Parts: sequence; structure tokens; C-alpha cells
Amino acid sequence: MSSIHFPFEILYNIIGRLPVKEIIRFRCVCKAWRDLVVDPDFISTHLNLQTDDSDRCLLQYKAGRHGGGKDFFIAFNARNFDEHLNLEVPFSCETNYFKMVGSVNGLLCLSLSFTLFGRTLYLWNPSIWKLKILSGSCFRRQIEKWQTDFAVGFGFHHRTNDYKIVRIMYFTEIGQLYVEREPPRVEIFSLARNSWRKVGTNSGSYARDKSSTVVVNGCVHWFAYRTKDAAGKFILTFDFDSEEFGEITLPKYHHNGDSQFHGHRPEAFVAVLRESLALIASFYKNRMVCYNIWVMREYGLAKSWSKQYSIVPKERIFRCLGIVNNRDLMLNAGDEKGVISYDLDKQEYNKPLVFDEDLDELVTFRESLVLYEEGFRLTPRKDLLVEGGIHLGKRKRSVFELLQQKWL
Repeated sequence: MSSIHFPFEILYNIIGRLPVKEIIRFRCVCKAWRDLVVDPDFISTHLNLQTDDSDRCLLQYKAGRHGGGKDFFIAFNARNFDEHLNLEVPFSCETNYFKMVGSVNGLLCLSLSFTLFGRTLYLWNPSIWKLKILSGSCFRRQIEKWQTDFAVGFGFHHRTNDYKIVRIMYFTEIGQLYVEREPPRVEIFSLARNSWRKVGTNSGSYARDKSSTVVVNGCVHWFAYRTKDAAGKFILTFDFDSEEFGEITLPKYHHNGDSQFHGHRPEAFVAVLRESLALIASFYKNRMVCYNIWVMREYGLAKSWSKQYSIVPKERIFRCLGIVNNRDLMLNAGDEKGVISYDLDKQEYNKPLVFDEDLDELVTFRESLVLYEEGFRLTPRKDLLVEGGIHLGKRKRSVFELLQQKWL
């Protein structure tokens, strides 16, 4: 029986639609297929060929009672909310707790938490168990001299097919900002260049959000305020193309008559809804946390803000986790109720994810081959570090710990 040979274009299209696990297996077939898997164009094609049904949500939680204080993710289908797997973060840090910076194209960006947030960043692809540690900086001397506070943005630059991290460094002393005395420093990391570089300063304002992956129109967005006027709130933007900062005026989402509850003022944060910039603002009604969602219909035009939704939950909500599927508002209803979703189109609640752990962040996620040729390869078994499929012993593990301090 003669063998059948498919044109390369057909094989390219077929393989690009397969799950990551199967593609990794095919790299052993021949050298041509191995080269295909690591080709940047194929990695981009694989991402583009995935359907919306491939989308997942990752819910980060701290398993203090049952998991010894380690970080976990529960992965579930973003369409029907069926649970898929429980994923333990297979590496550790000195604070024993990670803060989620964001998720882009299957690549998670994590950081040390609390006062060390932003100093060391971790790029991790759970689909292929690859890790890249970013602990360098263009401003090491300033970090050693001053107490520092960071705001970080993570995004993807489509024109150059590059993943970028922008990091704003604020200088503080005993909790006091020194924005005018010592202007904030800004640096950007390019995965394609594998390096940090300076991109100027950002003076006169402070990003309240420590992290953001709200990328619209090629810009990442933070909720911010002016240092000389705490009431002067706005949305701070950073354009990954021009590498310049900008400002967007907020709608009048908060009124003086809005009530407080137990001393808590209504809050607001930026989000993305149907590829448009959105603002989710909380308010209190009958001692219940409710939410208004504003959408900017024309990007950058302040007068185009429009209040599209007003959600009054039937039960107590602790926190809004964000928007997934361009329609589902995810809400943390506490230990007994877990996570529930509100369908903005149908204006109805979906079945909850019952959960009894301390919930942290929710991000969207899809499998990808991004980072395949970068960093360390990990194993999902008990925090073991693996390189080239070989378990590293204690001696080599100490080298890994050293690289955590010096790796760029």
C-alpha cells in the first residue's frame, strides 16, 4: 500500500487546529514537524485557529486550609462553566504568595505579592509548563536607594507579534509618595528582544491598580488619580506601539448622594466588554453591593461614555471578579455560594461554582505554544524543576534559585 503525502499547507492547517498536548507529541515525528512547532508564525496561526469553545477561565485561589498555603488555579470552560482541572503553581517564591498580573494568549504573568510586588515577574505557560523569570531592571540603583511601589501592565503588540510588560516605579518613604520630588521611572520588557529598556517617566499621577491587562486599541489601562488632587481620578493609558502615556476622562459614575455601607465607599475599575473599554462601578442599595457598567462607544472620546447595564443582585456579593465571554459578569458570592455569573444579554444568573477557599483573581485563558523556546521547563509533579525532561537534583535546583535573582 503506497503512502499518502498531504501538501504542507494542508498539514499546517490540520496541525494548527489540534490541542497543544497533541502538537507537542507530533514534534517527535520528524525534524520538519519539530521545526514547525517552534516556528513563531505557526504559534500565531495555532492561536488564531482556536475557536471560542477553547477558551477557559482560570480562577486563582489560596488553599490555606487544605493546600498548605500554596497557590492554585481552578480551570473551567468559559462557556458552560464546567470544571476541568485543579492546577497547582509548580514553583515558589519568597513571599509564598503570587499576585496575578494578567493573562494573554495562554501566557500568565505573575509577581511576588505584598511589598515585593513588581520586583520579580514570572511568565508561565501552564499548557507547556515553561517558565521565564524576569528579575532585572534598568533602575537597580534607585530600587536599592528608595522604597518602591510598582504598577505593571501586560499585553500583546499585534504589529510586531511581541509580548510586552510595562512597569512604572514609584518612590515612597513611610507610605508617602514622592512623585514630584522623585519622578516615577518607567521601563518596558520585550519578550522578542528579551530585555528591559527605559521609556521615560510618568509624573504627576499615580496608578491605583497594581496590575492590568485591560488592553484596548493597543493600549493598557489603569484606574489612576493625580497626586496633587486625590479627587482627580482618570484612566491612565500606555500605548504599546508609540510607548507613550495618555489619559481618558471618566464618566460621572459616582454621585455625592451614593450611599456607603460599613464605611466602604463605592469603587470602580476598568474592564473590556466586546472589545470596548468599560468601567464597572459599584454602588450600595439596601445594604447590597450593586454594579453599573459604563461602555466607551468611541475609544478616547469622553462624551461617548454610556451606562449600559445596572445590576442589582438578589443576594450578597463580596466582589466583582470581571467579565468573561463578552457577556458574563463574574461575581464572588462568598464561601457558601461560590462564584456566580450574570448574563448581561439575557439578564439572568447562571449556575454557581461552589467553592470554599479564599478566591483571588479571575482571568481568561486558552492553550498556546507561546514561550516554547524560552525559559525553564517545569513538571506538574510536586514542585520539581525539569530541564529537557530530566529531573534536576538539589545541586542544580540551587542554580535555579540563584537565577531567580539574576535572570533577565
